Amino acid sequence: PRPMKSECDEGLLLDGILSQARVDGSEIRRLLSQSHVRASDLIAEPEHRVEAMLQRAGLVVGDIFKIVRALRGFHSDGGGGGGASSQPQGKAARGSRNQPTMRCGLIVYSTTVLIVTLTILSFYLPAMIYHVRSTNHRMTRSTTYSTTLHGHYSLPAALGGLPAGGAMPAPRGPSGARVMMVTANQPLPCTTRRGDWIMELALRNKLMYATLHDYKTWWSTELVSAWDLEAAWNKIPLLYVLMHPESPVTQGVEWLLWMDDDAIFTDMNFTMPLEQYDRDGINLVIWGDPQRVYRANDIQGLNTGVFLLRKCEWSRQLMAEVAALATPSIRRQIGNKGRIAEQGALTWVLHSQAERWKDRVQLERNFTLNGNWMDYAKKWVPGKPKLALPVWGNDAIPFVVQYAGCQMCRGHSENGSWHDGGVRKCQNAFIEAYTFGDDQVLSLLGLRHLTMDTHLVRASAGSELYQRHQRMTRCLPSFLVIGTQKGGTSSFHFLLKSGWHDAVRVNSGEKEIHYFSWDDQFRQGPLTYQQRFDGSGDRLGECAEETKLRGEVSATYLDYPKAAERAAMLLPSARIVVLLREPVARLVSSFNMKWQVEICGKLTWSRTDCYNGVTSMRVINENNVAPKQRAAAVKVWNECSVDKKGLDHDCLRRDFVDKLSAAISDEERRLGECAKPGAFEELGSCLGVQGLEQAKLYALMEGALFLYRSMYSEHLAKWLKVYPAEQLLVIPSERLKEAGDMKDTMGRFARFMGLSDSGAEVHNDLIFKSSPAAKGVGSDGHVHENGRTYIAEAPADLAEKIHKILCPKNQELAQLLLDKKLIAEVGDMPWLATALKRDIC
Repeated sequence: PRPMKSECDEGLLLDGILSQARVDGSEIRRLLSQSHVRASDLIAEPEHRVEAMLQRAGLVVGDIFKIVRALRGFHSDGGGGGGASSQPQGKAARGSRNQPTMRCGLIVYSTTVLIVTLTILSFYLPAMIYHVRSTNHRMTRSTTYSTTLHGHYSLPAALGGLPAGGAMPAPRGPSGARVMMVTANQPLPCTTRRGDWIMELALRNKLMYATLHDYKTWWSTELVSAWDLEAAWNKIPLLYVLMHPESPVTQGVEWLLWMDDDAIFTDMNFTMPLEQYDRDGINLVIWGDPQRVYRANDIQGLNTGVFLLRKCEWSRQLMAEVAALATPSIRRQIGNKGRIAEQGALTWVLHSQAERWKDRVQLERNFTLNGNWMDYAKKWVPGKPKLALPVWGNDAIPFVVQYAGCQMCRGHSENGSWHDGGVRKCQNAFIEAYTFGDDQVLSLLGLRHLTMDTHLVRASAGSELYQRHQRMTRCLPSFLVIGTQKGGTSSFHFLLKSGWHDAVRVNSGEKEIHYFSWDDQFRQGPLTYQQRFDGSGDRLGECAEETKLRGEVSATYLDYPKAAERAAMLLPSARIVVLLREPVARLVSSFNMKWQVEICGKLTWSRTDCYNGVTSMRVINENNVAPKQRAAAVKVWNECSVDKKGLDHDCLRRDFVDKLSAAISDEERRLGECAKPGAFEELGSCLGVQGLEQAKLYALMEGALFLYRSMYSEHLAKWLKVYPAEQLLVIPSERLKEAGDMKDTMGRFARFMGLSDSGAEVHNDLIFKSSPAAKGVGSDGHVHENGRTYIAEAPADLAEKIHKILCPKNQELAQLLLDKKLIAEVGDMPWLATALKRDIC
């Protein structure tokens, strides 16, 4: 049998333990005595056995956690000394010990007090630091203010003196200053692409809301108690420290509004009813379901992503209770395999100690504190106070939307739990919600976002900035025809330039300005751009003819990387016309032009069959446009010349097909690399079109990316990010081939621009005249690009391969056009309907 300690020794030890644990000593002594649990047992046994002993004794969970925390300093396996902390745990060893003397007991008690005190101090260290740093400042305050201060921060009523409800009436400042919004981000860079930018926007959203309502803010990136309260638990010690009565950063603050880093405000004008909470004596406001919390102990019964906490001792004690559940062994007992987080801990505390906390908790369901991002995606209507579709029967704008589970910052693929597509879906939904909220802020400056999924802004109609922009851009284009390359843009431009409509004017000089797509043109500035239309005007907004609608046609605008955003910044009200040709035919036509330039050099622009004009090395030398082009032409001459007098057509066909096949295979390989998990989010970025200087970009786009430029969904999506669908008109290029179809198409264009489609202003007779596209050579002697003859076409097997590569993008295009109501049905785009019927998809 174990030797018995004297009752005096046991009493001293138990007094020390209960004192350091700060629990109700009389009740616990009674329970321990009934269960025959001795102080020496608590010190000698390992932590998990102590927890079991205390549970069998009938102690409440919160008291168990506090006692275990106080005992941690005694649980040592080392030997030496005669103190209780060094006792062996085996029964034989304990049985062989001599009964400790009173002196030994006092040593044990003193050591216990010292170790436990140091342990507790480590937890309260942040608050002590605040106390020390502010001591000198407090000593200089007046006696009256000091008395008032101590009156505000009294002890809980149970310990002697806090008013009912536990609230501390802080000194009042301005109406919003009584609230501090608290949030935190991880201290390390995000591991997801665009994650840091997303987190920056989320923080900006919170700071803007706080600014609008005169809230104080506290943004944390530090782990306050990293050794035991990591990750999502970090908010608990952070709030605990901020609620310290003498914390200098929260003086005058009555409420702390916690926001997770992945939660954002979407109703920027709403404020929580603080006065009502004051009247009701509420200290904690959080979304929750009473049945699931108080009865079922369901972790999903509340949401700790956003909550409002009164700064008072009641709240500090609640945070301490939650923090106590961070002990791994406790987590294993109350959580699923120990994976309980702070939300589960708070649920457990409210469930297991409902009588203590319930009366001061508001499980708020009168407004949306926990909007789930998936419920609200694509339901925002810019500038409208209602959702496009109701969520759970309610079309009101939620106060807060949370992106829990998205992991937009912390590792979409570190453990393989998230794929790139899932992260993009989350981020896109976030941008929509963020933009909706941000527009409410920008409206105070007379600004708004161009669309729901872009960072670009424009002046709101009627604002001072809007009126200035309208004055300065009134001489610039009202419409842009943006492509596609080889899609009929030259025929469209010819008709407008020839005067098809009296109310329309296109630029003078060359057909394409490339102002928004080529850096050297864009750097010349908008005044030079304006002068391309009538040559006059020394200032922006001054021009000779103000009655005509000005327009421009540049086929590079659709797919060059910078064009869409540049156009939207300068011409946000412009109408956008898109000509889309069957993508395989477009690809082959584009490659044919490149191939002819490579073989013929300058002859490409003076003969429709330029390869028949290459009759000698002298012709090659006279018409070369670059050393690389000349080298390619010489190589073909050496392989295909017949008696040194011309080029053999069969040899040229083989050369054409071989080079086309090689170009497709090389680009297919690059596209395959971009399709791998973890590749760049945007296809263009992966292919390298972003950030290139103009010459390299031109060489890449015109000489290597034939498949990419036929992937219309990629390019059209960028324009729809900066222009609303109502400002776009999509026309099948095939509608420009026959005169009857072209007449209908041009009438549709006129109506789109708000012009008459018949009458004296419209000259449809021009439609039935030959254009440069039909003649092959224009009036200036230059060959029209679509007038070039083909030495060969893509073989059937190669064409089928190209169709197969492009089919998924054609499907995306069909869905995009239908979603944005740019077509009523797929049949409106005949080539698209045919492409989607093919078996290869």
